[in-house]
Amino acid sequence: MLTSWKLAPLQPPAGSDTLGSSSSRPCIGNVPCGGPMITTCTEPGMVALTFDDGPYTYTNDLLNLLDHLDTKATFFITGNNRGKTPIDNPSAEWPGILRRMNDAGHQIASHTWTHRDLNQATETDRRAEIVNNEMAMRNIFGWIPTYFRPPYLECNAGSGCENTLGDLAYHSISTNLDTKDYMFDDPNLIQQSKDRFSNGLPLDPHTGSYIVLAHDVHEQTVHGLTLFMVNLAKERGYKLVTVGECLGDPKQNWYRSADMFR
Repeated sequence: MLTSWKLAPLQPPAGSDTLGSSSSRPCIGNVPCGGPMITTCTEPGMVALTFDDGPYTYTNDLLNLLDHLDTKATFFITGNNRGKTPIDNPSAEWPGILRRMNDAGHQIASHTWTHRDLNQATETDRRAEIVNNEMAMRNIFGWIPTYFRPPYLECNAGSGCENTLGDLAYHSISTNLDTKDYMFDDPNLIQQSKDRFSNGLPLDPHTGSYIVLAHDVHEQTVHGLTLFMVNLAKERGYKLVTVGECLGDPKQNWYRSADMFR
């Protein structure tokens, strides 16, 4: 159940909040909501590339590359981080990039408003981080995502975070193949992320499926690592998909109307 609360002073986007008068949200589809975080796909032989923290300077280049490679990915969007303006700022490039992302068939998911550690946040601030991002998505698309990745992969039961995500009916997504690309954003270092991907991806695609963690805010990820990952996954016989697809979840379940709680 959703309890009454007040948005923390995090400069929320324009418009009413996305909770409205509803006291609860239904979990859409068969993928569990709340916690613990989901680390693996349910469908065999798949690779779901995921990119956190954008949109950012390099995101358009990444969309160009994925379009050229005929590959879909999942983007965990942070609304107001890294010194950029809010993603729903109509005078900024971000709304156009996000619409392009959606039109291309990529999955859009939430990664909070300002990238705070949700285990360390108060309940009020934690909900504000999530709902502020919903409001910005609503302002751009008219819907909000049902998939979510906690910043730093930090969201446990003890802090109350899993309960918050359950209340807000989010599928919480982790990873079972972390490229650690944020550590190697240098032409002389990015090979280490390539090695992590290669070593973590079995030669036989029948042995499992993988949710791969990377970031579209890092130049070497966009201009070097991604092409390597796509080519190697295809070479080894994996199918490149979105997170929703690798969990067997139909596309209509990836988003909910922002009007349904008003």
